[in-house]
Amino acid sequence: MTLHIVSKSPFASNALRDCLSAFADGDTLLLIEDGVYALQGNQLEAVGPAYCLEADAQARGVSVPPGVQALDESGWVDLCTRHNPIVSWFQ
Repeated sequence: MTLHIVSKSPFASNALRDCLSAFADGDTLLLIEDGVYALQGNQLEAVGPAYCLEADAQARGVSVPPGVQALDESGWVDLCTRHNPIVSWFQ
């Protein structure tokens, strides 16, 4: 059960595309920083479970759609403690 963390916008980076190509059943996605721009549109339809940092979405004016759970910092820490390995996608 891998936790994939994407921190770059899908409009400025291939990080989300590369992440999704490596995504497997049982994996989890967390969007942080500019990665929350992936919440716009339907880029996450086939991904689950999916989370985002609520503060990052609010700071960028991005609404959290149904099917994505918004987390605070303690929720992020909890998510990280439940997954191994953790892969950060930032390129």
